[in-house]
Amino acid sequence: MTRWELSWAKQLLGAFAPSGGPGLAPLAGEVDYESAFVRMRRHATPLAALGLRVALWMAALAPLWLWGRLATVSKLAIERRSELLRQLLSHRTFAVRELTLLLKLAATMALLGTPSVRARSGYDSVQAVAVVESNVRVKLPVLGQRPANDGNAVLAPAGDEPRFDREERTG
Repeated sequence: MTRWELSWAKQLLGAFAPSGGPGLAPLAGEVDYESAFVRMRRHATPLAALGLRVALWMAALAPLWLWGRLATVSKLAIERRSELLRQLLSHRTFAVRELTLLLKLAATMALLGTPSVRARSGYDSVQAVAVVESNVRVKLPVLGQRPANDGNAVLAPAGDEPRFDREERTG
């Protein structure tokens, strides 16, 4: 990767959770986004590594194609980078949303890979909240095949309506 691609990675991934922001925002310089991005690309499949690089280029050049502004992400203030990522995550084109989500995943891995951020989050000390009753069974509906009007089979509930019966187990 080139020097400016690494710079874009640091600037873009850092804009997902800017320093001094709300919640578990990292301290300035606390998270090494560049290393996390490089590590993700190195350990990814060739197609996934290509996807990360395409996502990086797409987002870095987004001020040009999205706003018509002759600039890369490097020229934007951190607030504008965060706004740019928000717009990309809600873009009408599926590929744009998914490539941006891939960058967000890389940022998340960098954040949770930082021991101090992970410790502050309490991620490793989360207690189970759900209580599961061990003596209750649920019968799910059985799906059968029924021919459609065009002769192709479609899945449909066997019988009139699906039933969810609860049976108490004994001993």
